Amino acid sequence: MLLFSPYFRRLAAIFLLAACLLPACAPAASATATAAPPPTPVPAQTATAFARPATPVFGSFDPARVTGLRLEDYPVIPAISATARAIYAAGLARGSNPRVFSKLGDCMTENPYFLVTFAEGKYNLGAYAGLQAVLDYYQGVPARTGDWTQDSFATKGLAAAAGFNIAGPLDPTWADPKWCLGGESPAACEYRVAHPSVALVMFGTNDVAFTEPATYDYFLRSLIEQSIDSGVLPILSTFPTRPEAPDKSLLFNQIVIRAALDYDLPLINLNRALEPLPNHGVNPADTIHLSVPPDGRVDRFTDDDLQYGFTVRNLLTLQALQALLAAVNAG
Repeated sequence: MLLFSPYFRRLAAIFLLAACLLPACAPAASATATAAPPPTPVPAQTATAFARPATPVFGSFDPARVTGLRLEDYPVIPAISATARAIYAAGLARGSNPRVFSKLGDCMTENPYFLVTFAEGKYNLGAYAGLQAVLDYYQGVPARTGDWTQDSFATKGLAAAAGFNIAGPLDPTWADPKWCLGGESPAACEYRVAHPSVALVMFGTNDVAFTEPATYDYFLRSLIEQSIDSGVLPILSTFPTRPEAPDKSLLFNQIVIRAALDYDLPLINLNRALEPLPNHGVNPADTIHLSVPPDGRVDRFTDDDLQYGFTVRNLLTLQALQALLAAVNAG
């Protein structure tokens, strides 16, 4: 049917993303990476076979497979499965950089409050001093090829943009011509120029306003497929509840959880972690953004600062990377 043809899917993706760009977020600032002492390298990984679900088909979404999932049943910090380790090992075997990760998402990801200041050495880990090893591992390693100097913390991903919905990173229309080849999608471009071993993936804030559940499910799974095919381990994340659309936010987060279960991928359950915070970690004056401490210090892991959404997301992201590195080091 024409409805399910590649041409129509691409046209639909462009329409959805154009709608999302109407309330686009402010552009993110850049930062310069600082040098770090060389950390202990990850041991060589042996690639092993791993199972994958059937290739996603547009229109095949079954709501019954997700509506019974309860967000509170899934941990905040992901367990790293044998499948995840196998995907990671397969990526390293084909040349992915173990000390580079990519950030894919919308304005909550293309944002100076998401991880950027950790590249500048401006942070206070508080009771989480063990995360210093994670910072040492990724800091100071250029996150792109060529003469690029910024590390993964500071670099704005080529598949992260204000206004992006889940279709955005898969549509060549939105690729940066400065870095990307003709016909190359933002995600494919990001993976080619960065050679990351890991992708931090969070979409949904814009989708709840414009995207249908079946479309969200299809493009999320398509992005997972492209990541794995590119030698990149996706670490998925639930997203904050939009107060204007709590039911649809729940449904889309259930779709994220189901995808993580089906592909056996790491999942950061950010939504659960934000639930007890004031306004559930969302800026009440601007609900497409997470909340920020009054002085902007989202890199300070004190009890007071962990009452804000961006601070919590930064902490959980570092803890997820810590879990991954511990798992691959343990063999």
